[in-house]
Amino acid sequence: MLKIVLWSLAGLAAVSPLLWFLFQKWRSSQAEKHGVAMYATVTGFEPVKAFGRESEIMKIKLWLQESGHSGRELSLKTRVPPGQKIQSGMMLPIVFDPKTPDRVYPAGPEAMKRMKLTGSREQRRQMRKQKM
Repeated sequence: MLKIVLWSLAGLAAVSPLLWFLFQKWRSSQAEKHGVAMYATVTGFEPVKAFGRESEIMKIKLWLQESGHSGRELSLKTRVPPGQKIQSGMMLPIVFDPKTPDRVYPAGPEAMKRMKLTGSREQRRQMRKQKM
């Protein structure tokens, strides 16, 4: 009986990271389909260490200026390909989780179609020109 319980716990411990990964993927796809897509300005970034080594995952600090609201700071952990450069001041497309606005994901092609432009009037004009 004790062996069955131990093996069950070991199996659950082995499967739980996979289930958590799949749940996070599902949540990001729901945000992609139903969430609010906007641009946010990069204020800073730093690599995330895994097992003492730097990985492809970066923690990006963003500043979001919503129209009619005061600005707020967000952070996003995402995988950055080796050739891609991120600089402070760039505008990144992001998607908010519809149920929890503090959850932010990188915007994909589906969300880019419903992009809500933010920032100053001049920035919005430049983004419209780039979109066309």
